[in-house]
Amino acid sequence: MGQLQAYGYKLVPDAERDAAQLWIINSCTVKSPSQSAMASVIAAGKSSGKALLVAGCVPQGDRKAAELKGLSLLGVGAIDRVVEAAEAALKGEQLVLLGRRKLPDLDLPKVRRNAHVEIVPLSTGCLGACTYCKTKHARGHLGSYRPEAIVSRVAAAAADPLVREIWLSSEDTGAYGRDIGTNIADLLKRCVAVLPQDGRTMLRLGMTNPPFILEHLDQIAEVLNHPCVFSYLHLPVQSGSDPVLLKMNREYTVEEFQRCADTLLSKVPGLELATDIIVGFPGEGHQHGGPIKIVTQQPFPVTVSKQKCTYHLAHLFLQEHCVLLGSSCRHQWL
Repeated sequence: MGQLQAYGYKLVPDAERDAAQLWIINSCTVKSPSQSAMASVIAAGKSSGKALLVAGCVPQGDRKAAELKGLSLLGVGAIDRVVEAAEAALKGEQLVLLGRRKLPDLDLPKVRRNAHVEIVPLSTGCLGACTYCKTKHARGHLGSYRPEAIVSRVAAAAADPLVREIWLSSEDTGAYGRDIGTNIADLLKRCVAVLPQDGRTMLRLGMTNPPFILEHLDQIAEVLNHPCVFSYLHLPVQSGSDPVLLKMNREYTVEEFQRCADTLLSKVPGLELATDIIVGFPGEGHQHGGPIKIVTQQPFPVTVSKQKCTYHLAHLFLQEHCVLLGSSCRHQWL
């Protein structure tokens, strides 16, 4: 959105969207509910006579979706052309920009949704091919940013007096750099080195899958123990059954997940560890006891709510198959 603002467009908050001429709908395609939410916003925009531009993973992964017919579309690799796409939509023209291109520059103008939080993408795409996830179709194979560009972005954000948190974001943080001859452990050390040592700006690591941090557990633990890094890590297990993990094509075993969790919990005092579990996966059957075993093995109390279990040192997000809790479309109104 920073490019649009720099070009002279006025961004308005959700509460004023009826006054906007153009609605930009940034979509997510991990699971079906988020795409349904996108369709609802599109329908509302059409009924209000708004110009519409749909961006993100849904058009990139499913350009033939019925709700996208006749609309301008902006793919995940074309965000540097958002002004061009917005102007076409405002003219009533259809412009489709879904081609695969090089990674967009990290230094493009941006508008933070939260003035105190800078989100720095490490890469796009992933190395997995999970059978339940549509994101790979939209995001493609892993494409990592150069470490120099990421560290420069972190340093610039840390120098901003408004920024108090820097979030490193990726489809799989642990896989970072495997396509360009580097790794997440080396990157994190370089990022920590440019943080203000007075602790006024904190670094937060994004989600990582077990296979890609097994060889870096000691280095990851060292970073998580740094006073300027949040003692938090999101490490999905998805199932407590090896046969189910194989059906999901997750490329690790329950033992490997447990090794990651146990090592980090033992080496990082006060670590807040989060995980995801999908329940009701096709073919799961009696193997549903696996996730229960994982949870009960942890030596801390559990408080259960309708959609989320939280306990003293960890968070557990339960997902019914084909439903991703917490996913949503993000929208911008012009």
